Amino acid sequence: MLEALPSVMLGASILVSLLIVLALRRFIMAGYVHTAPTFDQPRRQFILEYALFIMAGSMAISANKVYYGIPYASGSMFFIGFLAFGFFIALDLSLERERTMIEERMTTQSPPRAPDSLRPMTRKFFMVALMTTLYVMVIIILIISRDLSWLKSMDSDQIAMLMPATTRTILKEISFIMALLLLMVVNILISYSRNLKILFDTETSILESVSKGDLSRFVPVATNDEFGAIASYTNTMIHSLRDRIRMLTALKVATEVQKNMLPSKVPAYPGIDMAGTIIYCQEVGGDYFDYMALPKNRLGIAVTDSAGHGVGAALHMTTARAFMRFATESYQGPAILVNAVNRHLARDNNETGRFATLFFLEIDSAQKALKWVRAGHEPALLLDPDTGTFQVLMGKGMALGVDETMEYQEYRINGWTPGSVLLIFSDGLKESRNKAGEMFGEKRISHAVKQHQDKPADQIQAMLIKAFEHFRTGEPVEDDVTMVIIKLL
Repeated sequence: MLEALPSVMLGASILVSLLIVLALRRFIMAGYVHTAPTFDQPRRQFILEYALFIMAGSMAISANKVYYGIPYASGSMFFIGFLAFGFFIALDLSLERERTMIEERMTTQSPPRAPDSLRPMTRKFFMVALMTTLYVMVIIILIISRDLSWLKSMDSDQIAMLMPATTRTILKEISFIMALLLLMVVNILISYSRNLKILFDTETSILESVSKGDLSRFVPVATNDEFGAIASYTNTMIHSLRDRIRMLTALKVATEVQKNMLPSKVPAYPGIDMAGTIIYCQEVGGDYFDYMALPKNRLGIAVTDSAGHGVGAALHMTTARAFMRFATESYQGPAILVNAVNRHLARDNNETGRFATLFFLEIDSAQKALKWVRAGHEPALLLDPDTGTFQVLMGKGMALGVDETMEYQEYRINGWTPGSVLLIFSDGLKESRNKAGEMFGEKRISHAVKQHQDKPADQIQAMLIKAFEHFRTGEPVEDDVTMVIIKLL
């Protein structure tokens, strides 16, 4: 029987078997664990360690059979104990491997790759609990079976005499085994808690940095369970925030560039009081207005509206502005200028489908003359202060950039009533809607201008914006809104 074997001999067989598998472990680790994919290394570590313990237990039992004649059945409890201890030690080494991977991943700056598949943590907990329960049950059953077998070999008098001592021995054995298993379970819990603490602390630390605007770090993805998934999602979020910040930075630059393109102040021009503004529906847009000094002390005012919104429309508007500024250097009249701008835009647009509308106005204060070209834009409104009526400055002509051969017509008004108010605006003003779906419309525009016609241009503009904001009652602006107020004195 195994119990009769001296402790020194039993210890020697265990030690020799462990030394043998320890010598093999180094070579197997290099080829089986270290070469495995990152997320698979802890699992392979567990398999390797557990297999080596099973091998060591089998070698020890075989040695006891060969050298000491101990039957295999007698060494069953010994082997079960090897399996139990091997399970917990292998699990602890696997957790250590996982911990090492986490710490290694924390030192890298590149975003870690997400796991291809997930192994739920609940499955790991279930397997550990199941194996622990099974080993405890099997060991207790073996102890009781062995003691019952021993009691059967004695008569009733011997049993009565030895019962108290036997009971204490059985209880001591069970208590010892339970305490030892409990100690190993606690060790596993501590080891696993260390891993969880590292994962929690790392995730929390990086999320705290993200909340403060630091997007330079990623969460190490070192497990293929829920923590790996959370880390992967966090890294995706950091990537998205980086892209978002890059885009916002670019938009901020674009906003500053576009803002600098707009007139910084109203030019001083005799007999004219002016004010202009743009309300963009996004950070940047396709609307634009400009004041241009023309030959013979004339003033040019342009209001453009590129199709669409955002960066694309803004870039198209910038191109149109450049062509318009270039054309004013050889200015000969509104129609000639608009024809030149249209030709350049049509060639640049090619098959992009982009276009821009334009209302170009020339004011000759000395001659009290107005000339304009309308290229698909909203017609301007001219208020006569004496009659209180509006004249709509219509005109034929399609949007710029559609037809290179388009020839635009020039229209003219000679003379105006002092105090007349001219409003040039984009369709975003007229077509903005309130919560009921109603458009602001030309009537409301005319009413706001007419109601405050005696005020300076900037105050007329302020009152028009106030009426526009009151009408929308908090509804978002769906299109860029441009308005230029010109008071003819």
